[in-house]
Amino acid sequence: MVQHPHGPLERLLADCQDLMSGSGEAALAPVAARALEAYAELDDAARLTFFTALVEHYDVDPDRVREAYQRWETASADGTAAEETSRLFDVVEPARQQLLRRMNYAPLGTLGLVRMRADVRTLLRRHPQLRPLDHDLHHLLSSWFNRGFLRMVEVETGSPEQVQAHLLHYERVHPMVSREELRRRIDPADRRVYAFFHPATGDVPLVFVEVALVAGAPDRIEPLLAAADGGTARTAVLDPAAADTAALYSINNALDGLAGVHFGAHLIKQVVEQISSELPHVRHFVTLSPIPGFRRWLEDQAGRDHELATLWEAVREAARPAALDGDVRPALLAAVERYLTVEVNDAGRPVDPVARFHLGNGATAWRLNWAANHSSAAWEQSFGVMINYRYPGVSAPQHDALERGNSTMNQDFTSIYEAFVQHASQDPERVLFHLEDGSTRSYGDTLSTARRIASQLAADGVLRGDRVAVQVEKSPEAVALYLATLQLGAVFLPLNTAYTGSEIDYFVGDAEPRVFVCSPGAADDHAHRASEALTLETLSADGAGSLLDAAEERTETATVGPDDLASILYTSGTTGRSKGAMLTHGNLASNCAALLDEWRYTSADRLIHALPIFHIHGLFVAANMTLVAGASMDFLTKFDAEKILNRFEHATVLMGVPTFYTRLLANERLTAEACSSMRLFVSGSAPLLASDHEAFAERTGHAILERYGMTETGMNASNPYSGDRKPGTVGLPLPGVELRVTDRETGQTLPDGEVGLLEVRGPNVFAGYWRMPEKTAAEFREDGFFITGDMARIDSSGYVSIVGRDKDLIISGGFNVYPKEIEVLLDACDGVLESAVVGVPHPDFGETVVAVLVPQPGQELDGEAIVASISGDLARFKQPRAVRVVDALPRNVMGKVQKAQLRATYAELFTGVSA
Repeated sequence: MVQHPHGPLERLLADCQDLMSGSGEAALAPVAARALEAYAELDDAARLTFFTALVEHYDVDPDRVREAYQRWETASADGTAAEETSRLFDVVEPARQQLLRRMNYAPLGTLGLVRMRADVRTLLRRHPQLRPLDHDLHHLLSSWFNRGFLRMVEVETGSPEQVQAHLLHYERVHPMVSREELRRRIDPADRRVYAFFHPATGDVPLVFVEVALVAGAPDRIEPLLAAADGGTARTAVLDPAAADTAALYSINNALDGLAGVHFGAHLIKQVVEQISSELPHVRHFVTLSPIPGFRRWLEDQAGRDHELATLWEAVREAARPAALDGDVRPALLAAVERYLTVEVNDAGRPVDPVARFHLGNGATAWRLNWAANHSSAAWEQSFGVMINYRYPGVSAPQHDALERGNSTMNQDFTSIYEAFVQHASQDPERVLFHLEDGSTRSYGDTLSTARRIASQLAADGVLRGDRVAVQVEKSPEAVALYLATLQLGAVFLPLNTAYTGSEIDYFVGDAEPRVFVCSPGAADDHAHRASEALTLETLSADGAGSLLDAAEERTETATVGPDDLASILYTSGTTGRSKGAMLTHGNLASNCAALLDEWRYTSADRLIHALPIFHIHGLFVAANMTLVAGASMDFLTKFDAEKILNRFEHATVLMGVPTFYTRLLANERLTAEACSSMRLFVSGSAPLLASDHEAFAERTGHAILERYGMTETGMNASNPYSGDRKPGTVGLPLPGVELRVTDRETGQTLPDGEVGLLEVRGPNVFAGYWRMPEKTAAEFREDGFFITGDMARIDSSGYVSIVGRDKDLIISGGFNVYPKEIEVLLDACDGVLESAVVGVPHPDFGETVVAVLVPQPGQELDGEAIVASISGDLARFKQPRAVRVVDALPRNVMGKVQKAQLRATYAELFTGVSA
């Protein structure tokens, strides 16, 4: 290009020299205004010349940097480096940053620089040498655009023409081609569009957020974009009073020059607060977002990953989602999930830009939606798959309680059975059970079995609210029995297979079930229980028995609400008689929803299930999550380290108890390579040794996720899926769950870090103890908090540490002794595999401390020497006065140490002894 002697490029470069000449601030404004006016006249070639000049001639002066560094080094040796440090920072800044700041003296100079950066980014792909300039502009704009000055305005029909035209032009997520389309997004009562302005850009909006008020989270984009004209896509405008969800279906940056300048969390928070203020009943805030980089990523990965190469060949020529059903669909969704939640860039952030935005702004990846967008652009991006990201709503104030998150998302299901049926109906061939003999059972198979069992139970006279007591071996049919009971609106009552006849007498007498189901081999032992009021049925581990005599399937499903009973689960009864905890459909559904969200458990997961299903962990956590997510499970009758290691290759999640991990660590096959396909290891039901947590991470590269729950509440807390998993803690409260620590004597809430009784409130907390109103009343505070009986502390970051059971507290000479504090020290001693500390009667102190130690294999322990080695870390009253070495600690079926048994064993140790 031939330049005029006084053309815009020459004028601009001259103005830049004037801006850097050291003139006063008053003189800068007119020069800056001339510079930006000249810049506005440049064509693309002249812009490239100007940008290149900024990179090459307004960079860092290396001589000045060397000189400043030498002076800083000399001053550092003398202890007078503060002033030289400031000088060093000044000289390492490129001169163009000062030039750009001086251009900002022009009226609306910031907006001019935003547009300049948009031009830089347009040229950047072909001219990467301009990257330093883009970095400088991004740095300056990020510091200038204080998000606290953002102003949100709702866009309406009467909004300024410039704003409406801007929205029409910059809507790139779901482009509009006419004013009629724009009207459809701003006029209806169930639609909102918000524009964000900043003083630095005047009347030019920075960002638009488009919102649809809906009932339930949307799974397709067409109804959100369609006209409410009675067509198939959208039948009518929804009365905002009937909406429970705000779907943020389009978020657009309206100024290209602000790409990468962060406003997300602040602007989304404003939208949430505005809608919550206007419509308090709207409790859920989700997106329906594109996945723009997936197809390119899949094509790229196909050259490196055999399974993805096979998937790519299956999908690359497909024209529409219908061509991708069958086996391709779950494989493709699994790949999408991997792309969104596993694949990260060099900075450790998601490679997908939309995921990076939402996950970086506090959202959680919630649900993938198949065939959600039929546009050709969406097909080229992600084969039409879209995702709901979920944002927290506005929390109601909480008093003296620690809360994390808000009420859990409805997840489009109100009962476990309803969610299971939805999967079984939509995809009956999907595998639910992978069995030990290599066979599988599908969702459709399981639904058919459940309906046959429901038919038999109905024939036995089971009605809504009746109890069905079950003491059978673990099998897919046993899970179907659980589902059949829910189908009828009856109450499932699982019983430990180890319970004896006298124990069963108590449960049957207390619960008065309509049907009792046992194994065929135990039928004679229970025959005497049969009566007009109780029918005896049988079910074996291989699926045989009278329960499946019915050939017809019952399709009728009882209508249940969240407050209706789903199950009675009896507590272990270590003190006093066992209590029946009444769990409602709402308890089970809300807890399941929270865990699915927290642990990112989806239909792409394959769980290794080696837990019993008469316990809350195996049935109401592991099985419920799988049934609701549409996932699958390797269904093992019991824990076997070799069998579990064999399944790591194809599975993604293991849920277990601490003994699982102790035994896995004892197996040489446990390596990082063996666990390469796994994404999550969960431990609960008993404390996990910190040494096992550390050893497992070192061996496999996986940090075990510890969580905390109990029969009466389901799960209450969990270490984070993404974040610091702290050994020795059970993590943070689950969304919707409130936890607090109170003084065991006064009931007053304690400050962070102090030990007291742990109390919980939330939709997961049970309805009370079966036929024990006085006991129920005694266990709840007036404000609805349930007293767990666990002693705990909550640190300043919100992490909960369980110290022990209240009944395990030792009061020695009037001082409180927490066994866990001593056990942690003992477990760390050489040669000690594990320990248990209990209090036993003492004639002088009331109680005193006894330590029970288990040696590591091949080790001999000197108990007195071990206690002496930790005495420096314990006050005298906490130090064990007796030590016993045993081969193993007594445990229940879930691995919990039976301290009541230990107290009974050593109760006479100090009889007749004085201090």
